[in-house]
Amino acid sequence: MKDLLKNARLNKKLGTRELAALVKIDPALISKFESGQRIPTEKQIKILSGQLEIDFNTLLVAWYKDKFYNQIDFNPQSIQAITEVLSEKGIELKANSKETQIAEILSEIENLKTKLNSI
Repeated sequence: MKDLLKNARLNKKLGTRELAALVKIDPALISKFESGQRIPTEKQIKILSGQLEIDFNTLLVAWYKDKFYNQIDFNPQSIQAITEVLSEKGIELKANSKETQIAEILSEIENLKTKLNSI
């Protein structure tokens, strides 16, 4: 997301202060969004997408990805929990999907760590 924001701002030939004035967000926050130190709110994403002419859906997906990366420790248990939540919402992952393969690989890594620690 940070690259989307920065590249769009640069393509519009705007400085961080100029963009901040246009969207009424503190310039320091704009810099932190672009460096990945802070994650904007959903409201700020909407404002930024409009001003920078970034597809809102694209920016929103990137925003959610950043939130997930910052809030979830991706291990077999968390992936299982995510899979179960999706299932409860009626969203089934395909048996051979990338997500399932990643969960299996992470689970195997955890098993190998346990075996190595016991040696």
